Amino acid sequence: MKTTRIISAITLACLATQANALDPSGQRYVDQLVQGGPLSIREAAQSIYHSGYRDTETLDVAAEVLLQKYRSAADNTTSDALAWVCKALASSGNGRYKPVLDEVVSNSNNRKLDRHCEKAASSLSAGGAAYTLGSVNLDAYRNGKGRPAANAASAAPAQAVAAQGSGSFSNVRTGMSMDEVNALLGAPSATFSHQTGKAWIPFNFKGKDVARVVSLYKGKGRIVFSQESVYAPVWRVLEVIDNPNESGYP
Repeated sequence: MKTTRIISAITLACLATQANALDPSGQRYVDQLVQGGPLSIREAAQSIYHSGYRDTETLDVAAEVLLQKYRSAADNTTSDALAWVCKALASSGNGRYKPVLDEVVSNSNNRKLDRHCEKAASSLSAGGAAYTLGSVNLDAYRNGKGRPAANAASAAPAQAVAAQGSGSFSNVRTGMSMDEVNALLGAPSATFSHQTGKAWIPFNFKGKDVARVVSLYKGKGRIVFSQESVYAPVWRVLEVIDNPNESGYP
């Protein structure tokens, strides 16, 4: 009987750990948000925004970072990074973050941050349990302990996490950056690039999608990246082509 109780306790502990687990994308975003400086925060927020990432645990971390840092956003780099966090939270469509954005607008002394957060806040309607400062312990994430079990009610379901294996094409979503894809899948077997017809459009002033890079992964498929802008040379996922018969070479 005692042995049975011990086994049951271990099983419950394992299930709790699994329920709190982040998928590879979420883990990367959280690491960037809590471990990195303004540039890493901006990169994470941009990827969340462009890829449509919706994991509540990850977004809660982003909200906590925003609430802890917005009052001290004096330089342009930090304010730009936090403005992207506002946009990322708003793009989730989750009313949980409406009070967070409203607080930033009401109390921030940074005009750029105010402008972007006000626009983000206006796109959300309040709903659900509002996120409040201190709901997430960022030090716990910095130390690799993650969200305490008591606060895990809004974490991603274990079934959804289990369906996304590390290194799988299922982890790649439209809007992810090339660096993020390389971190998830490793280096491709080969790549090639080509111009698009948009390169010859005279009024395409931003230079969006004037060129594409195709990464080939042997036995997995191809990922097509498009250039975001000639002024911001970031390559983002445009299309994911699953093909277990991919040779890995052009």
